[in-house]
Amino acid sequence: MQALRARFLAAAEETVAAFTTHAERLAAAPAATDVLASLGRELHRVRGTAGAYGFMEASRLAEQLEDRVVRWTADPTLDVDGRAPAVSRFAARLRAALGAAPRGGSGA
Repeated sequence: MQALRARFLAAAEETVAAFTTHAERLAAAPAATDVLASLGRELHRVRGTAGAYGFMEASRLAEQLEDRVVRWTADPTLDVDGRAPAVSRFAARLRAALGAAPRGGSGA
């Protein structure tokens, strides 16, 4: 279990980068169903994995945004202008919750 937790943490910045990419894609096309579906899947993965490895704040954050994505998917007109900023904020908060170093950063 410890090795899996370490691997999850090692991939934390890649995970954060994936959410940054989702935010960029939503900025260009906020109602894109493929982007929302991909975002929902990634949030579900992070929610479960982070929780399983003891990163409860990261899991909670993912759950909150996952719930919003479900609502966005159900109503394409809901919070269209706020989608990309919400995902960007989530990426920053996830980085902090996982202790991931920013791109190009040393983490120290």
